[in-house]
Amino acid sequence: MRIIGFINAFDELAEADLRLGRKVANYGLASALMEHSRADEIHFFLPFQRALAYFQRGYAPWLEAPERGGRIRLLPAVKLPVALMQTRYHAFHAAELDRYFPELCHLRNRLAAEPFPVTCTTHTLSYWSTQVRNLYKVLPGPRPWDAVFCTSRAAVEHLRRAFSASAAALAELGLQGAGFAGRLERVPLGVNAEALAGPPRAEAQAQLGLEPGVFTVLYLGRLTPSDKCDLRPLVGLLGQMAREAPVRLILAGSGSRAYAEELVAAAAQFGFRRGVKTFLEFESALKPVLLAACDVFVSPADNLQETFGLSILEAMAAGRPVVASDFSGYRDLVKEGETGFLVPTYGPADYGLMDAFWPIAAERTAALQVAQRTALDLDVLAARLRLLRDRPELARRMGEAGRRRVLRRFHWPVVIRAMEEHWDRLKDEALRLGAAPAPRDVLGAGQGEVFGHFPTRAIAPGDVLAPGPLAGAFGHGPWGREPYPDLGGMLPPAGLELILQELEAAGGRAELREVQARLAGRMPAYLVEHLVLAGLKYGVLSLVGGAEGV
Repeated sequence: MRIIGFINAFDELAEADLRLGRKVANYGLASALMEHSRADEIHFFLPFQRALAYFQRGYAPWLEAPERGGRIRLLPAVKLPVALMQTRYHAFHAAELDRYFPELCHLRNRLAAEPFPVTCTTHTLSYWSTQVRNLYKVLPGPRPWDAVFCTSRAAVEHLRRAFSASAAALAELGLQGAGFAGRLERVPLGVNAEALAGPPRAEAQAQLGLEPGVFTVLYLGRLTPSDKCDLRPLVGLLGQMAREAPVRLILAGSGSRAYAEELVAAAAQFGFRRGVKTFLEFESALKPVLLAACDVFVSPADNLQETFGLSILEAMAAGRPVVASDFSGYRDLVKEGETGFLVPTYGPADYGLMDAFWPIAAERTAALQVAQRTALDLDVLAARLRLLRDRPELARRMGEAGRRRVLRRFHWPVVIRAMEEHWDRLKDEALRLGAAPAPRDVLGAGQGEVFGHFPTRAIAPGDVLAPGPLAGAFGHGPWGREPYPDLGGMLPPAGLELILQELEAAGGRAELREVQARLAGRMPAYLVEHLVLAGLKYGVLSLVGGAEGV
């Protein structure tokens, strides 16, 4: 049986309307897995109980489909250790590089019924916290059959350099054998190409209230210079072009309204104010209309935060030519001269004090200081936009080629197939190499080792248990249910009821080890211990004493 595990914070589900970026990508991946995966079961591990309602609402079209009944399981993350012991997973995927990946590797090494690959997907790589967490990835834990699914060649090269630098620094400190033991595989994100096909251009422009017959350039993305790109150079350039022939710039996305107002004010300096149309915080259903309304899609990214370019894929899927920065993952998406154009970018040769400031800077400030030293070749950008303005047939052919490219390489069914092929190969390698002794998690000791001295003492096998002062209330109100749903049923009241029954059968008193022996086969010893502590906490049980008591 092929069972895939999947874990994420699922923070995208807290938003009523998804428009852009990482959250759209994560939502798309989870829904595409449910729709296109060949797995017999997919286990989604949710971080807290509240996420269950969000998940059920957000993914209702897939959860409610009769043909998928019983195939999708929703589990609280707190049950992951038990699931790893009881389930033979084919693979386990973390939706983001910065969350869960090395921790999952260590859990798998320690608990799994059989070896399986742990994988994750890259998103933002520019944060200092990401570099710190890279240290965890080059320490023992990941195995040769684990992999980071890098969304672009730029991401592969970034992590190769980052992991190598971290391993070399640790080696200088005397830690030999450091290095990322897994693989860096190139696996892109995807889009639902069918959902992005919009109405004819004239109809789309009429729906948006736009005057027909004007060359229209669309920017659709985050409106923030510290998290995406500085759009002022583009506004100025189009202001100059507007003196030659009518041109319109649509700014659509989420972000700072103040920044959008700054861009409109900048356009006014060029007499271009009426040529700029803004659609802030638009409903996601409007995205295909916005894409259909433009002649050219432009993305002049200059920010290290940008590693892939999902909006570029969406524009290509909508059949629009793309003019974008020759930057990061963009060069993997746009086929130069075929689906659009890549504009050369120029960055610093000496990062100097920027590197010194990086660890202490606010994330967006650190990204902005580099972005302000990353320049697009505006002469080339202007030439490419003029070419597409003057040759609409070329623009049409590039748009059609872009859509074909998306359907061939970036449509979600294609991407899911590629992911599963990687999982198959990695699983085969895991079974071939076999489980090895679990490497020590060198980042620290367990909670018992470092916090075990906080209580007066630990409960002991010889401690004598008896019904507590509130045992009569058990089964009523808070004493009859687990009070904290986020614990995922890990302390089931029914188990505490069994303990009370065994105490009654033993004459009202019994040592902890005796209760554990009586319940062997029905409940693991550690769970009996934990339930006893919960019973003591709520007065359902009392500690009488014993050979190892106080």
